[in-house]
This record gives sequence, C-alpha cells and structure tokens, in this order.
Amino acid sequence: MVILTMTTPGIKWLYRGLIAVQLFVVSPALNAEANKLTLQNCIETALKNQPAIQAAREGVNALQGRMTQAASSYYPRITASTSREENHVVGGQVQSISRSNTTSLSVNQVLYDFGRTGNTRDATRSSLRSAEFDEQRVIQDTILNVKQAYYALLAAKKLVLVSQKTAEQAESHLKQADAFFRSGSKPRFEVTRVEVEVNNAKLSIINAKNTVRLRTIGLYNAMGIDPGGDLEIEDVLSAPASIPSIEQAMTEAIKNRPELLKAEADIQSAQARVRTEEANYLPTLSAQGSYNWASGSTSMGTIKIDAQDNWNAGVMLSVPLFEGWLTQGKVSEARANLHVLEAQGQTFRRSVLIELNQADADIESATARIAVMESLLKKASESLELAQGRYAAGVGTYIEITDAQVASVNAETDHVQALYDYQLAAARFVKAMGRVE
Repeated sequence: MVILTMTTPGIKWLYRGLIAVQLFVVSPALNAEANKLTLQNCIETALKNQPAIQAAREGVNALQGRMTQAASSYYPRITASTSREENHVVGGQVQSISRSNTTSLSVNQVLYDFGRTGNTRDATRSSLRSAEFDEQRVIQDTILNVKQAYYALLAAKKLVLVSQKTAEQAESHLKQADAFFRSGSKPRFEVTRVEVEVNNAKLSIINAKNTVRLRTIGLYNAMGIDPGGDLEIEDVLSAPASIPSIEQAMTEAIKNRPELLKAEADIQSAQARVRTEEANYLPTLSAQGSYNWASGSTSMGTIKIDAQDNWNAGVMLSVPLFEGWLTQGKVSEARANLHVLEAQGQTFRRSVLIELNQADADIESATARIAVMESLLKKASESLELAQGRYAAGVGTYIEITDAQVASVNAETDHVQALYDYQLAAARFVKAMGRVE
C-alpha cells in the first residue's frame, strides 16, 4: 500500500489532478475487456462519477462567482441610457411643443468605505477555502465508502467459497454414509441426517451468493454508476496495511484533516463578517459624474430653444446617523455566529482525535483476532480431517464430523470477518489522518 504524505496545498492539487485525469480515462468498471478491477480502479471511477463530488465541486464554483461579486465594489459603476421625449401643451394663448433626444453616460465610484468591501472579500475568500476543504472531505468520504464496499464484496466472495467447500464435504459424507448403509454397518437415519446437512449446505451457498449480489450492487453504488453484471475484483483482503504511529497520525490529522481546515476557514470568514458589519457604523466616500448629450428643441409660439449638452460631477460623503439599531443587531448576530463556529471547531478537533484512536484500537483488535483465527482455523481443519478419517474407517460417528465441521466453518467465517475488519479499520485510520490513498 502506498502512503502519500502531503501538505494541505499539495492535497488540494492532488484531488484536482485525480479528478482531471478521469476525464481522459474510460471507466474500468464499464470495460468489458478488463479481467479484474483493482481497488484503485474503483476509486478512480468513483472520483469521476460520484454525484456527491460533483455537487461539492459546483459549490466551489459558486463561491468563486461570489468572490467576483465581492470585489466588484472596487470598480466603478458605469451606466449608459438613451431616451426620446415629445411633449405638447395645448390651451391658452401660447402652444408649447418640445422634442428631445438624450443620451447619458454616468459613472459612480466608491472611493473609501472604511473596510466594508475588503472585509466582505476576505469573508468570501475564506468561504471559498471552506468549500474547497469540504470538497476534499466529500472525496475522502467517497474513497472510504468505495474501500468499505470493495472489502465487503471480497469477504462475501470468500464466504461463498467456504459454503461451497462445506457443500462438497457434505456430498462426500453422504456418499460414505450411503455406502455404510448399503453394507449394513450404519442405520438409515444416518443417511437421512447427512442429506439434511447437504441441503443446509446448498441453502448456505444460495444465501452467500445472494450476499455477493447485494455487495456487488453496493460497490457499484459507491462508484456512482448504475448496477451491472458481476464484478471480478483483485483479492487484497489479506494484504498488510502500512500504519504510522498514533502520535504521528494525530499530528498529521490536525494538520491535514479537511473538517478541521474547513472549520478554521469558517472561523476566519465569520471574523471578517464581524468586521464588515462593524464598518457599517462608519461613513462612505464616493464620487459620481455624468454627461448628457441632448438634441431637440422647445417651441413656445415664435420662440424656439435648442437643447444643450450638460454634465455634472461631485463627491459625496454618506454618514449613517441612525438606522434603528440595525447595524448593532447585525454586529451582535455576526459575533454570535463566530462564537458558534469557534465552539464547533473545538468539537471537530476532539471528534477527529477520537475517530483516530478508535480506528487505531480497531486495527489492534483485528490484528490480534486474525492471529487467533489463523490458529483456530488450523486446529479446526486438523480436527475435521481427523473426524473424517475416523468416519471413513468406520470407527467414528457422524456427530464428530458435524461438530468438527461447524467449528471449521465458524473459524473460516470469523477469519474472513477479522480480515475485513482489519482492512476497514486501516481505511478509516487513513481517512482520519486526512490522507488520500
């Protein structure tokens, strides 16, 4: 297993690179010529097709648009307009007729707003970083879901093999029991008992294969594609995982975990919003000007007046004197939201460390169980072989075989479960550290 240790910017670009590469790669899960899918194949397919990732990416794009909006106050507002008017005044001794065409160009520029625009842009920039970290979180969750579904399918396939082996053994026992019955050394009810075991073994195969089908659908769903046929995947259930020390993992998690980085960005955004609301207590200085091109005339009897071009320019200082405590309420709300995010950040940090320690404990437990199960599996196999030998020699009972077979099946099942638990715990440990692998 390859482990990537990268700084936060490096992780960000790695995420982007993994997704970009997928645009040029045909989904392995849909390639009929592929013999076996690897775990990496499935992860790459999920990074390309999982709707949750696409939604998170569009959230980032939306914040990028908001960044452009936040910076717009640094630039002037330029407006052009044109109009045509004709006015007739009828009645009295003098008839007035006016016709005019007017084209206007106006410019309005905020000169200084005491930090409103700058703080708004800072808040939006932090929100953008928060959205990018949230995209990383979604990607890590997707990878973990794919690993969990992948290992679950491997475990289910192994249990099918266990059921098939048990059925083959039961069929062999049935032949022996029938031979003993025909020779008169065993009663009929023993043949019946073995027939029941054969039917139970066949039922176990059916249930195991149904579980494989459900686990296959689960892997398709984790990859974000529609369910298809059976999947042939590479068996890595027994592969050892490279796990760093818990101390190193904690340091790395605090530095790289997307949830913690997102919480930090949210706090910075809230701090900037507080400054933005506080700036509303202060004035705004702006400049404005316009130029009007006019044509036409006004006729009043024998007097005719032609329209003239005109322009205006000025500087305006706007001072908020009283707004019904609107600004005070907004500042109080922004500060309260900041305190909420600060408390949530502390909670996230503790939950990440708990998650990391839980995964580490699960790895230790699964590792110990694997060793125990391997020993039990060896002994159970030896006991089953001995019982089968005694039965074939006619000196043992079928009850001995049944007990030994149950012990062997339980040992194999528990061994597969321990392997699955180990791989899943390792995947959760890696995800808890904020790594991508």
